[in-house]
Amino acid sequence: MQPLNPMGVLDLSIVTELLINTLTDYWPDSQLWSTLFSDAFFKPNTTGLTPEAVRNLDGCQLTISLVHIEPSKSQRNFVYPPTPPGPNRPAPRAQQIPQLPLGLDLYYFVTAYSSQNYQQEQQAMSIVLNCFHQNPILRTNVTFPGSPQASTPEEFTLTMEIESVDSISRLWQAITSPFRLSLLYRVAVVFLTPPAAAAAAKQVAQFTLATAPTTFPFATNGQVFGTSSTATFTSPNSTAATPEIINANYAPATVTPGQTFYLNGAGLNQGAGYTGAPPNPGTSYRVYLLLPPDYTSEQDVTVPWKDTGAGVQTASRIVLDLPPTLAAGAPVPGVYMLRAGSEAPVDAITNRTNSTPFSVAARMDVPPGSPQTTVLPEVAGEYSFTGMGFLAGSTEVLLDTVPLTFVALPPLAPGQFTVQGNTGIQFQPPGNLTAGLYTVRVRVNGIESPPALWIRM
Repeated sequence: MQPLNPMGVLDLSIVTELLINTLTDYWPDSQLWSTLFSDAFFKPNTTGLTPEAVRNLDGCQLTISLVHIEPSKSQRNFVYPPTPPGPNRPAPRAQQIPQLPLGLDLYYFVTAYSSQNYQQEQQAMSIVLNCFHQNPILRTNVTFPGSPQASTPEEFTLTMEIESVDSISRLWQAITSPFRLSLLYRVAVVFLTPPAAAAAAKQVAQFTLATAPTTFPFATNGQVFGTSSTATFTSPNSTAATPEIINANYAPATVTPGQTFYLNGAGLNQGAGYTGAPPNPGTSYRVYLLLPPDYTSEQDVTVPWKDTGAGVQTASRIVLDLPPTLAAGAPVPGVYMLRAGSEAPVDAITNRTNSTPFSVAARMDVPPGSPQTTVLPEVAGEYSFTGMGFLAGSTEVLLDTVPLTFVALPPLAPGQFTVQGNTGIQFQPPGNLTAGLYTVRVRVNGIESPPALWIRM
């Protein structure tokens, strides 16, 4: 069974019953009875049948018959679902016609008949006029199969339609009954319940905007646009059955020892693999690291950094692998610049591209496990973890926004941490932390490491 969108009605007779029940509830409280003799009170047989179906019954018969249905003119361009409230909300997703609710105007033919008492006919019509005039908006609750809601509130407007005598006469002729006093009412807008709409598309997670795009590179010797990297970590809410893996994209790149990142551009890797003596025909197949503080001193990192896997290097990117340790050549945490070039002596015009920045951060190792144990265990009130690139005197440790104090050597007091070589950190949280989950944040030389570890107090 196809799920439904819980709105409108599936059954039009719900509207008919609502009219009948509204009139039935109003009937004994009508002020008309206070103007008549006490024995003048009567209660008609109120039904949704057509007039000729009840002509042979005794007593006063009051019929509220659904005789005509039209599409609602005011709902032809109806947009569903409506735009949600609040600033900067996205426009609603367009739905196919089957998923749009069909808006209808229902026309009801109301008349009273008594074979022997014209007064009861006219008194009944008087009460109908007063009742429907005093209830211009009808409200009810509709229940849908399979809906998580107990019921859905719906409301409709009720108005008397102006019809000519000729129009009413033709209607009476169509129902093969002698003409009687009658009224025509419109109930609107009644929506027929549509099937549930398809699931909304996911929110955009990443987009690229190009303003006045042009052909790159501007320079014939290649051009770099920037660096990028992706940090992957396991959420602390993961379980072995439902691991939650999160990717965080960085541009410019923030790289930890042993991580892959990208130098993006155009006209790159020209002359790749050239091994001849200068003059060198290649212009952008080597990679140069520019060192702080003034970024004028360069270091050729092509051999230790450039990924040599088949097909990974293209004209639009150079794939780089930062060495896994400081001893293997990974730079200490900080901000650096990269550019491409050739083996020829430095010539800013022909042998080097422009430069672009990236950051090196300390690496925080996650203890092995399935899923990885991102929540550190407590040992005698203290926590510890390993990594690479921790520098004594230049390292900060925070628990969410709570900073810890560096000490050179243990023992530790609450709220203190120490650096063990450049590969380990040991800390003790402050004693006044409230219960909860805290992110372990590490900064070295002002560069914060990607999220990786948590503690639970």
